[in-house]
Amino acid sequence: MESLIKVEELVATVMNVPLSLITDSTGPTTLQTWNSLKHLELIAALEEIYSIKLTTHEMHTLTCVADIHRILQQRSLST
Repeated sequence: MESLIKVEELVATVMNVPLSLITDSTGPTTLQTWNSLKHLELIAALEEIYSIKLTTHEMHTLTCVADIHRILQQRSLST
């Protein structure tokens, strides 16, 4: 099993930005590189790394890093 990485590290990697730019409020409205394509890449990375399948509703409600934490915590996964 692939070791889990922190959500913030994953977001920084997918968005190709320094980790220091990633906070709970980081999202498409605060990070210029978080566009629709990167959003899909982030969803794919989350599903692969955390071995989950996000629902369509969850995909649409991912508007910031805090939302990712919330969804993973609802599924009892460490973030």
